[in-house]
Amino acid sequence: MSLPRLTLAPGKDRPLRSGYPWVFAGQIARVDGSPKTGDVVALADAHGEPLGLGFFHETSLVAFRLLTRDIAATIDAAFFRRRLKRALALRQRYFGLDASHYRLAYAEADGLPGTIIDRYGDVLTVSTHSAGMDARQGWMVDALVDLVQPRAVVERNDGALRKKDGLEERAGLLYGMYDGPIRFDEHGVTYEVDVLGGLKTGFFLDQRLNRWEVRKWASGQRVLDVFCADGGFGLHAAAGGAAAVHFLDSSQAALDRARANAVASGLDGVPMTFERADAVVRLGQMAKEGQRHDLVVLDPPAFARSKKHRDTALRAYQRINISGMQLLEDGGLLATASCSGAITPQDFRDVVAYSAHRAGVRLTLLHEAGHAPDHPVLEAMPETRYLKFLLFRVER
Repeated sequence: MSLPRLTLAPGKDRPLRSGYPWVFAGQIARVDGSPKTGDVVALADAHGEPLGLGFFHETSLVAFRLLTRDIAATIDAAFFRRRLKRALALRQRYFGLDASHYRLAYAEADGLPGTIIDRYGDVLTVSTHSAGMDARQGWMVDALVDLVQPRAVVERNDGALRKKDGLEERAGLLYGMYDGPIRFDEHGVTYEVDVLGGLKTGFFLDQRLNRWEVRKWASGQRVLDVFCADGGFGLHAAAGGAAAVHFLDSSQAALDRARANAVASGLDGVPMTFERADAVVRLGQMAKEGQRHDLVVLDPPAFARSKKHRDTALRAYQRINISGMQLLEDGGLLATASCSGAITPQDFRDVVAYSAHRAGVRLTLLHEAGHAPDHPVLEAMPETRYLKFLLFRVER
């Protein structure tokens, strides 16, 4: 039985041939057959040459998500098990077989469109943001149970991205038993996360190597951890010998988690203070008060969810970076990050340079990075590269 087929308009095959895995609705000239959203379809160029198989969506801007260029492939449970096995092997190769936490699958970069799977010890979280993968979530869970033998698999399909594919929001237990928050260790720092009720899938795994980088510079420093969430950067700074750490976040629940994680890590002997406030506003107030720190970490949530919010986001990044620079002693360190996909690495470097000009300081770049290797970047797809992290020495 032949699959329904999409035919591209002339010249619209170039992005796909270059490795970009999406086809937009406006690139399609003809639809043969009667495919429904989530169905597997074949794709051909304007001359009828086969280009691959993928998921179809009737109403989304992204009408086709590539699964494979092998037009003879069978898209079944075994197909997705192979993809998951390959993704798992990549993480085990980097982090080791006994690693406790990592992103096990990162969407298109792992050949699993719109699918995010995180591992926290023997508990896994699954998020599917594409209709095709959502319809095959059961296959994914079966494969994960076979490959990882988890205690629990939790569904975190309660994010806004699902709305773009017309999917309902859901969260709950898919397999096994989950009886509340779990603990894991990151280089001697203990974190407790609630993968069912916490932020996103429970924790910000993408910053793990950048937390370690900050830790290396923290000895003897007075540290300000802004948008601290679970205390990720500040606790690593404390573990690295910081003289004192001030945690700032707008969420009391986040501050409570950071405090509890400090105790669980045996770091509560380090002088720590916890402040609840709008971080953007409070940073400016602290600068006007003449406060000074030796190391400032700025790790805000995504200020730009899409390109239409780009200009507003750039202004917000300017504001916090100017304040962060003003709060530093001469020769202090600024660690600043952006997880907004709509902000390019060059955009971010430009806004930090402009902020330095406004703050009257000179920057020396010590370290530049993105997300950890468990978030591999598909080079032909800029959307898979979102995190920007810069560490500077700041001189007045």
